[in-house]
Amino acid sequence: MAKRSDNAVAGAPPSSAKARRGSLDARPDDSRQLAKSADPAYMKFTTYIRKATHLGVKTRLVSKQMEFSDLVEELLARWLKENESIVT
Repeated sequence: MAKRSDNAVAGAPPSSAKARRGSLDARPDDSRQLAKSADPAYMKFTTYIRKATHLGVKTRLVSKQMEFSDLVEELLARWLKENESIVT
């Protein structure tokens, strides 16, 4: 059996900052919620942005009680819609 680095009790829900933050997304077909990291409809995405941009966005998102990933999803979905007719 693999050793858990967070010293959590086996079988207990994760106690990571991500789990405590509530990075949960409602599933349309179920009343239960699933963490984005465990939901097969999501994928991890990494990019580089300026530190000042990240801090400013994160500060504003906290005041709106919104997650960074939700903002990125919204912006990218809008960009896709605006660029539907472009053929690559």
